[in-house]
Amino acid sequence: MRLSSQLGKAAVAAVALSLLAGCAWERDAGGVVEPTPKRPASWTDLPVAAGARNVVHMDVDDRPHTIQIAVKSLVRGSEEDMGGARVDEELKGAVPHYLTFEVTNTGPRTIPDPFMVDSDLFLMGTDWEHGQEVHLSGGRPGGVDLPCANFPPETLAPGASYETCVTYALPEGVGVLSVMRYAGGYLDETGAVAVWPVDGGVETVSAGIAEPGDVVPVRHDADADGILELPATLVSVRRGSMADLKGPDLPLTEEERHGVPYYVSVTYTNTGTADLYNDQSRRIRLLTQHGRQIPEKSHHFVDPEVPGCPSDWMFAAVPTGGSITQCSIHVVTGQGEKPFAVGFDQAEGAGLVVWRADVL
Repeated sequence: MRLSSQLGKAAVAAVALSLLAGCAWERDAGGVVEPTPKRPASWTDLPVAAGARNVVHMDVDDRPHTIQIAVKSLVRGSEEDMGGARVDEELKGAVPHYLTFEVTNTGPRTIPDPFMVDSDLFLMGTDWEHGQEVHLSGGRPGGVDLPCANFPPETLAPGASYETCVTYALPEGVGVLSVMRYAGGYLDETGAVAVWPVDGGVETVSAGIAEPGDVVPVRHDADADGILELPATLVSVRRGSMADLKGPDLPLTEEERHGVPYYVSVTYTNTGTADLYNDQSRRIRLLTQHGRQIPEKSHHFVDPEVPGCPSDWMFAAVPTGGSITQCSIHVVTGQGEKPFAVGFDQAEGAGLVVWRADVL
């Protein structure tokens, strides 16, 4: 899975953010009025949910600060934007997306290094992967500056606000499902989240997923047998009860104890030449409608008496040609979050195989 990268925020150059607003006029040192470059016609505004979200920001000393984040705009650039900039080779051909948002310090203390607020903010692509945060240096072909290179303030006093912009790179052809921020820290799937859905994102991902019962090959690393394609299918997704998980063997965070458990059953077949250790549940992800990937907790749990999700298969091996159904436990947290799909995280970074979730 691609994870957001921090490529050095202190070395970016200041540029004209007026690109996001279209054409403006500026005076040079001699007082001559000159037009600034127009916003490129290839850029597209993406309709993202408005509104501010109240979250907690942890500074470098792990001190909590209450802040408010308000998304202002999301603009899809063009591949050409990356052509004139100095970027990593792996990002060549990617499409930049410019996210503008406002941060307000709603707490009683001054926040040091407020640029770190965006460390927990990212784009979820319609390929179910996180967009890669980048800082573009250099200009767009034709001499036009790029946005998202402004400096946040060094500190943020109580009640003060600043507006900033962050660039995320997504592969060509991939849309945006949502803007998301994990309340518990960087990619903390067990905590609450703040979400700004992007119109059309859910419809896009819905068009490319399998139905429950569809058999789809998934790539699995079988060690000595190498990479195997195991025929797999989603059997069911059942809503459980937190009362089912009162045993001491399953570690739950405080946030998870107020969440809702779901039991996901997937069947797969061993196509290899030797017995296969049935550890597929570790690769199952319960996906929410906003793109959160909730990992399973079942491998921590050895009690086979969980209603609706028995775990007595955990220590068995699957013979060649044999099939087995595994049940995994996923705890969904966050108000309004609910299962949307089930994904199998394939070996060698091949991405998710995804089935639509019909919750029973």
